Amino acid sequence: MVKPVKSRSKRRSLNSTISVKLIAAARSLFFLSFPYLLSLALVGVLFGAVIAYAVNSPTFALEEVKILNSGGMTPKQSFEFCELKKGENVITLDLVNVQEVIKRKHPEFKEVRVRRVLPNRVEVVVRRRTPVAQAAFSKYIQIDKDLVILPGSSPVPFKNLTVIQGAPLPKAGLFVGVALSDPDTKKAVRLAEIVKRSNILKGHLLTKVDMSDVKNISLIVDDTIEIKIGNNHFMERLKILDQTLRTVDLDRSKIRYIDLRFDDVVIGPR
Repeated sequence: MVKPVKSRSKRRSLNSTISVKLIAAARSLFFLSFPYLLSLALVGVLFGAVIAYAVNSPTFALEEVKILNSGGMTPKQSFEFCELKKGENVITLDLVNVQEVIKRKHPEFKEVRVRRVLPNRVEVVVRRRTPVAQAAFSKYIQIDKDLVILPGSSPVPFKNLTVIQGAPLPKAGLFVGVALSDPDTKKAVRLAEIVKRSNILKGHLLTKVDMSDVKNISLIVDDTIEIKIGNNHFMERLKILDQTLRTVDLDRSKIRYIDLRFDDVVIGPR
């Protein structure tokens, strides 16, 4: 019975020694880290004071909104454009929200970037969508390469802008920002882009892409010459057209149509 008592006594003594050493180490660590902890606390207090000053100081009250690349706007129009108010704190402005507001109100802009310029200004950089064609409905509307409807419409065609004839009316209506999602319309716009980029027509104007019959799409050149291209194999048929135009002059007083849908090119005279 004596040996277990002695063993427990030794364990208590060992535990006591370890505890004393841990306490000493903890005290040492505290005194060593105290200057750093104090510095961090001071930095935190200073940072909080700076933030409080910035949030409440009239120095950072919004005085100017500048819209770049959008033409001349009056100061009032610039604030309304962003739905901002004079005197708002520039530091606390939610720039992402401002950007989303502009995009929602003005879908004609493809890109919108908002930045704060301290102490009291906000700058907005916008990039407009560029019209690549016009779709014919009850009026003519301009669309960009993403088929997004742009501001402005006309009862007569816009000059030097290819007409897409026969596109179905979008379900969302003919409102700015609505995209024409019909696959045949996308095909027609893409075809117009390819023709222009390839310069096959060489000085002639691609007036219209007529997709009224989507199985027999036609290109209208210089208002009067019809080029029948079908509804597939566009690249191959455009190559054939290019070869044909090397020997045939697109004279609208002599040519009524060129049919590329068959193995042999058919040219219809006037």
